[in-house]
Amino acid sequence: MRKAILLLCLTTVVILAACSKKETTTDPAAGANFKFSSLSAADSVIKVNDITTVTAVATGDGLTYKWTASYGTFVGSGATVQWTVCHQAKFTITCLVTDQYSHSETKTIVVRSHN
Repeated sequence: MRKAILLLCLTTVVILAACSKKETTTDPAAGANFKFSSLSAADSVIKVNDITTVTAVATGDGLTYKWTASYGTFVGSGATVQWTVCHQAKFTITCLVTDQYSHSETKTIVVRSHN
């Protein structure tokens, strides 16, 4: 009988310990240094099939960069990429910067191409 009670108590303690909710506190200052300062292209007007360098200036922890354009091709990744296009028009280039705390910001620029 004592063994059964001891086993029941031990089982109860294990179950309660396993089911206890651990609190995680998020530092309210986490990500406070995140800032997407600027997005720029080395050339705002390029010839068709030329390449321009596009740079995102941002600060923060664990930054990731997602590049998109209305048309054209990116080469590279990270804060600085190369971009080119094969026809004449006006194009938007967008960069989404996200930090490790899921803070994000998007900036867009316009680049024109001509023959």
